[in-house]
Amino acid sequence: VDQLLSTYHNQNVTSFRLFKRAQSSLPGGNTRTGVFFNPFPVYIRRGEGVHTTDVDGNTRLDFVNNATALILGHGHPKVVDALQNRIGHGTAFFGPTEMEIELAELLKERVPSMERVRFCSSGTEAVMNVLRVARAFTGKTRIAKFEGAYHGIDDPAMISYLPPLSNALGPESEPHSVDSSKGLAPGTAESVVVLPFNDAAASEAIIRKNADNLAAIIIDPLSTASGLTLPHPEFIQSLRDVTRELGIVLIFDEIVSFRMSSGGTQSVFGINPDLTCLAKVVAGGTAGGAFGGREDIMSIYDPTKGTPGIPQSGTYNGNPIAMVAGLTTLREMGETAYAQLNDFTANLCKALKEAFDNEGVAASVAVAGSIFRIYFLEQLPENYRQAALDDSGKHRWLYLWMMNNGIVIRQGGAPSFPMTENHASQLVDETRRALKEWPF
Repeated sequence: VDQLLSTYHNQNVTSFRLFKRAQSSLPGGNTRTGVFFNPFPVYIRRGEGVHTTDVDGNTRLDFVNNATALILGHGHPKVVDALQNRIGHGTAFFGPTEMEIELAELLKERVPSMERVRFCSSGTEAVMNVLRVARAFTGKTRIAKFEGAYHGIDDPAMISYLPPLSNALGPESEPHSVDSSKGLAPGTAESVVVLPFNDAAASEAIIRKNADNLAAIIIDPLSTASGLTLPHPEFIQSLRDVTRELGIVLIFDEIVSFRMSSGGTQSVFGINPDLTCLAKVVAGGTAGGAFGGREDIMSIYDPTKGTPGIPQSGTYNGNPIAMVAGLTTLREMGETAYAQLNDFTANLCKALKEAFDNEGVAASVAVAGSIFRIYFLEQLPENYRQAALDDSGKHRWLYLWMMNNGIVIRQGGAPSFPMTENHASQLVDETRRALKEWPF
């Protein structure tokens, strides 16, 4: 690791200087926790297609694509043209545009459970709104989420988000609510019920025990932020069955998992949730989000009959920049394009697994649609606690190796549509080279 870090420093002298400068105006030189890397992050100057170039002139093949958001890669010509045309006509207005109708109609077509749609500026805002409207609709106060899951940075979402493994977590079949951030509103942990992912029986027991006060259950159906833990189909179906029986709102956070197909993960599993959160891909690389679902629930936002039950304002809701970027991206990414990218990712992951196996390195590779995750575990995990046993030291070594050799991954990645077999081979070949020097 010391040798890799030395090379990293030498390659990124300007980034290091910028990081030192940033520390005088940003806390720890950082404004986005997820992109921080110790000893310092690389500062990006531009992105073109499947590559990024940093301030030191290093060009790297990008498999991260801004945390899955850039499904068309960097600076896709059609997205750039659409944005340039839009900017020439104005970037924001105190009033709606036709584009927000068009994007809402396209989302309804692809995600039939979204009978009514509203826009916002981020995934965090989408989650905040669906939790609020679920409480308003049911008159209940508590929500449930799954251990380890990430749903943005609103207070309830910061309960049991990647908590350290310890006795404080409680039994695996009945997890405790654990604060994952300082400064949460009083009573937040008490208002959030934590469920064990992929354990249908235990989850149902907890849900029934709390049903009288439980407004909603929110789930990232691929558990992406806590490790891309793939769900058992019967587990997802059991959630739909018990929530429908008990009058609890079922929320799918598809902010990341919308990469699974043109209709999201819910289309693949044949489950219609009551509410859905979207962002990342649907904003085409810009700052935007969306949420929607059943008409009767979403009517709480309806202002046509007087002051709505929930007055959701926002200067950049339905912003024309996000709308045109989202429309352009989704129109490019139809069912055929999704299938092509998913096949590309599946073949890539098969080759990566073979590379690990051939070098005798215990590793497994999870793949869901066009997202993949490498585990330095012999078997794929089925829940957060199993995923948390992964070896962070090995991932750090591999990340540094790849950065020093022209590739960006972060424990896995999310390929973009313009990638070719040559790009896949580049990652696989570098993985083989890295494993020849594997120090573990």
